[in-house]
Amino acid sequence: MNQHRYSETQILCGMRELWERHQTQWFFLPRYEPFQPDDRIDVHLQSGIPRWLGEEIDFSDLVDLCKSLQSCFRFECTRQEWSDYFRLDVCRDDFEAWERLHAADFSYRRVAQFIAARATAISFEPVNVIGQECGPAGAFYGIQELVGEVKKRPRDFGPGTRIRDVLTGNAFALFWLKVRWITAQRAPDLALFDRRLGRQVLCFMLAYVSFMGAILFSLQVDPSCYFFSAFTLIPLTGLVGWLMERRSNPLPPELQTFRDLAVWMSVDRSHNPIQ
Repeated sequence: MNQHRYSETQILCGMRELWERHQTQWFFLPRYEPFQPDDRIDVHLQSGIPRWLGEEIDFSDLVDLCKSLQSCFRFECTRQEWSDYFRLDVCRDDFEAWERLHAADFSYRRVAQFIAARATAISFEPVNVIGQECGPAGAFYGIQELVGEVKKRPRDFGPGTRIRDVLTGNAFALFWLKVRWITAQRAPDLALFDRRLGRQVLCFMLAYVSFMGAILFSLQVDPSCYFFSAFTLIPLTGLVGWLMERRSNPLPPELQTFRDLAVWMSVDRSHNPIQ
């Protein structure tokens, strides 16, 4: 990995992880097919809704896409820079001309190249410790920066601190998303755990509705009471999901502490250099 820039491979992996996370948040139903690097972005995004194929780009969707990419890869640029790079000004004025002359360049690979030229990478390179090069120490310093990106004012932690003692909820999800794409998706995939947890919360919600419905029906109370009790499900489900997420631990036994992760990342980097 370049000390100052992420590779095209890493960024493409990051986009895949970002799409997967969005799909998981939407009740685990994939909205889009997995993309290939040279797929056109607008065609791919519209592929989940066939009746949209061939329509002109919705620029509001592109604004959201650009913002999510800038947040994920921690870089800043203006809407004009995106527009100039992909000649979106031509698309806005003459879609057919853009389709003919520039649309082929509106691909995921080109977006990865655009990001790679702007996003400054966190270094996980080995560092010198008492006169010797130490890979795990360099990886740990990189992990410290990574934690700082996903959580404001994190508690102090050392190599032996458990990851879940520092990171929970959305901060942990973002942290692991970044670990996944920085290692080119070789770190363990925790998406299955997210889906399983979501299904458990959904089962709780259905059980609650059924239980309350049975009780109110047996008491022959006013039906409006049932709807009122069902309305209380919203904050209750959120509380149950919050508690379950914090009490659970999706990490494998061999990656419980920051030291575990630093050692694994340093070994992975030495065996699988990212181009």
